[in-house]
Amino acid sequence: MIKRVLVGCLAAFAFSAEAVDIPFVNPQFDVTAIAVGDGPAGVDSQSGPPSALPVVASAASVGTVSVATAGAIGAPGFLTTSADVSGDGGITNSVGTSHFAGSFSTSAAEPILSIEFMASTFAAGSGIASTSLFLSLTSGGVVLFNDFVSGPSIFTYLLTPGATNLLDLTLSSEASAGFPSEGIGNGSSFGQVAFASAVPLPAPWLLLLVGLGPIAAMKRRVSKAFRPAA
Repeated sequence: MIKRVLVGCLAAFAFSAEAVDIPFVNPQFDVTAIAVGDGPAGVDSQSGPPSALPVVASAASVGTVSVATAGAIGAPGFLTTSADVSGDGGITNSVGTSHFAGSFSTSAAEPILSIEFMASTFAAGSGIASTSLFLSLTSGGVVLFNDFVSGPSIFTYLLTPGATNLLDLTLSSEASAGFPSEGIGNGSSFGQVAFASAVPLPAPWLLLLVGLGPIAAMKRRVSKAFRPAA
């Protein structure tokens, strides 16, 4: 019984990890939102290093037959973009872009980088919507990934301790609808990417399990040993 408990605890230990913030050096955020319809176009662009508040951009274009909105957020370990349009003739388009670049060193205690990308799109009529992520990761001068990513994805990289790593992410959401020859259309696109370092240590509940599991098994074994014979 004790052996089975220990095996289960060790298996849980192996697959557990806690995410921690990455101490980036010279990080840079750039966010842009563009909305174009039959009304006045909307454009917003912001940039800056990470702070207590995220870097945010938003834009809207509201006309007589179309509505377009776009947004982008950049924060430490987190990027989002959104684009929404509804049009009846004419050109209706919106784009949200969020870019991050920064370098960091990997310690022996935190050798894992985890990047999670999620995307959601909807289109009806003449609507078109898409979200993409460009991911570039270099570790110790070696390029680990440098390409576009489409569709939900989770990337996990085991980096070399002590190496200098360069991470560059560009997340973009775009929606278009209502072209003259295609009539009414609606489009919506949303993207999100989260990135953090993972410490290969058990979560607190696993530490508790490791301690209590063998104790409970031993208690049961002792109880059987001293049980009076029938």
